[in-house]
Amino acid sequence: MQDKIILKKNARERLELTNIDLKLLAFLEQQRLLTLQQFYQAAKHLFELGIKEYSFKNRIRKFEDYHLIRSEHYSKGFEGERFKFLAIGSKAVDVLIENGLLDQSYNKPKIYKFNQKKNLLHFIATQQAALNILTTFNKKAIRDPNTNKTKYPIIYNQTSFSYSPAMYPYTEWVRKHKNLHRQNNGAYHAEIAKYMTTGSKARNKLNGATMTIVKPDWIIKLKGTPEVRDAIINIEMDMGTEPIETLAQKLFKYAILAEKNPEVLHIMDIVIVDNSLSNRSSFSDGISRTKNILQRFKSDSAVIKRLKESGLKLIVHPLGLNVNQLYKTLRKY
Repeated sequence: MQDKIILKKNARERLELTNIDLKLLAFLEQQRLLTLQQFYQAAKHLFELGIKEYSFKNRIRKFEDYHLIRSEHYSKGFEGERFKFLAIGSKAVDVLIENGLLDQSYNKPKIYKFNQKKNLLHFIATQQAALNILTTFNKKAIRDPNTNKTKYPIIYNQTSFSYSPAMYPYTEWVRKHKNLHRQNNGAYHAEIAKYMTTGSKARNKLNGATMTIVKPDWIIKLKGTPEVRDAIINIEMDMGTEPIETLAQKLFKYAILAEKNPEVLHIMDIVIVDNSLSNRSSFSDGISRTKNILQRFKSDSAVIKRLKESGLKLIVHPLGLNVNQLYKTLRKY
């Protein structure tokens, strides 16, 4: 990677890119799409870019002029959500490839799908949940509450990592005569069978198929110390409209994942969107929805039994409170 890169717009105008600029562009590509505010949050807390927000906004406008970044505006009604969102530009892909931050085989046309999300607000909320985890924990140590020994020394891109589910798929090759859902102990007991769906995507191969066990909205991985297992936080963003039965179906699929990978601490992190998403948010505090989900899960003996059997850890909290609960869980387990 070069220390500095000079991009020329014409004979009189040019833009100088630093290593941090390249890392920021690579981060934007990795996260697919971020609001301007979220991108600044990452720049400030993950990459320690020491500039004021207004200077950062001016910098982004320059990046747009040089086709490094593409932007659009989102608004929902007169008093609803309103924000500028960003995705990587074609020139940035070229620069990142030249500097070894993207592979030569990178599929450039796919970047034009990043800002065409079917449920944009859901994706933005998911990114906020991921960013809250990454930025709050960065350069901190999560310690065992009994021994005070470090469990997770967190430094972004060294011991903490952010993944799109497309880049970190949970798949398994299954023989034709097997059913993925039969791997849940007692799955055809009446109480559990109600959660078993056949919606897993499969790619047929000879005498079997590669099946997707479950697909989170986003994934954060934390690397533990040598004596501590790694932790994987599977974010499930809840906008308050998904049936609780659907969340239960996903829980049983995550249970398969946790049971098959006991060397990793798997966390199903159900994050309830709330009014912390933005200053103009029309969402509630998320407390009522949280209580409803927890009450339903706690009253279902099949769910409780499966959590205990599999070792899967469950978190259900509003967006603004999620990181604190996650911290407690990582300390405890």
